[in-house]
Amino acid sequence: MAKTIDPALAERLREESEQTKADTYPAGTTGRRPNRQKVYSVRLSAEEEAEVQRVAAARHLPASTLVRSWILERLDRERSA
Repeated sequence: MAKTIDPALAERLREESEQTKADTYPAGTTGRRPNRQKVYSVRLSAEEEAEVQRVAAARHLPASTLVRSWILERLDRERSA
């Protein structure tokens, strides 16, 4: 899996998303976040938060997505240990 996305591709996807954001879902479909019901609050220093933001921006991801991926990757490693 790629760690980054081509900036031109990211921009094209953003534009496509913006053009269709008001469209309704097709009949019979619903939007939901599968099994994402729990929220954790984590305290970081300003420097740590800035570093998370920097890495997320470099990967063209929201910071929360990046942090979630780190947690899930670590859980996979713990299961394999």
